[in-house]
Parts: sequence; C-alpha cells; structure tokens
Amino acid sequence: MPVLPFTSDADVVKFARAFLDGHVKRFRKDIAICLTPDGNRSHAYFPALITCIAFVDLLSGLYAGKLENHGVKELKKYASDFLDATTYTADRIEIMYEMFRHKVAHLAQPYVVFDTHSKTKFQQQPRRLIAWTVQASGPRPAIEIVKVAPQQILRPPTPWPVLYDHRVYIRLKILAADIRKSVPRYLQRVKTDSASRDTFKRCMTDCFPR
Repeated sequence: MPVLPFTSDADVVKFARAFLDGHVKRFRKDIAICLTPDGNRSHAYFPALITCIAFVDLLSGLYAGKLENHGVKELKKYASDFLDATTYTADRIEIMYEMFRHKVAHLAQPYVVFDTHSKTKFQQQPRRLIAWTVQASGPRPAIEIVKVAPQQILRPPTPWPVLYDHRVYIRLKILAADIRKSVPRYLQRVKTDSASRDTFKRCMTDCFPR
C-alpha cells in the first residue's frame, strides 16, 4: 500500500480538515437544493435522505479505516462516538440502514411497510410492521420509531389490506444538521488520537492513489 507523504501529525490533521471541509460544503449545497420546495411545495425527500446516509457512511468508513466493505457495524460505532447516543441508538440506525439505505439505493424508495422479521438480525425481537414518514423538517429527534395501534395503509395499491403497527419518522433538516455537527468531533479525534490518524491515512490511499 502506498504511503502518502504526510510530514507530521499536524500535516495529517490539516489535510483531514481540508478534505472534510470540501465534503461539508457539497453536502450543505446538495441538501439545500433537495429541501428547497418546488411550485407545489414539495421537496426531493429521497435524494436528500440518501445524501445524508452516504455522507455519514463516508465518515464511518474514514473512522473505521476502510471505504469498501463497511456497513452498519461501522456506522453504529461512529454514531456512538460522535452523534447523540440517545437519538442514534443501535435499533434506529439498523432500521434506517435496512429500511431506507438499501431500499432507496436499489429500489428508489422503501417498501410501503417494512416487516422486521424479513431480516435475520431482527428475528430475535418482537415482529414490527413499520410504515414510514420522511419530512423536510419537524421536531427532534431526527429518527423516531413510534408504536401505534395496528391499522391499515390507506388506499393501498393492492387488492389485500396492508397493515402496520409502527411508524418511523425521518426529519431531514435535523438529520443533516446532526451529521454536520459530528464532523468537528471526528476531526478532534483525528487531532488527538494516533489510531484515528492512521485509519484516515489508510483511506486516503484509496481516494488518492499514487
């Protein structure tokens, strides 16, 4: 693996700050565009959501020292260290990853209702049928899962009833703001922790091969 020519720890920190400053600027711009209402007062909810998830995925990969083959495990570690642990719990992150990240990336939007028992990782828990609401803004927290009385999706496109007993809310402006606020905390870790500097440098050899 090539070694990038950083001359000192301070050089690594300076490079990391410049690298992430550029990403934060693009992130702000993209989210602002997605959440600017059109003539019908609608927003580009799912482009905004996948942009949020992609950026925090990058941050978790930098922290883990690998930009390939990382996933929810690394994201949970990043969240526990740099995001509000009372909001970004393991369960909320796993639901966001399985219900939104994978489905938006591959199917353009989530299933109408997510059956948690369709995934092995949730099968030791009580079954949940989770509907969703993605909002441009709203009250904290950014991710909230609410238990509701079993009820039917209104006007489903199916000839059979579609039921749910939970609803997850994603509030995009708060989610984006929380992710941005985690960046200085991560950079402080890079500044003070040699292992975090090493994992950052390892990722830079993938971004900027020599």
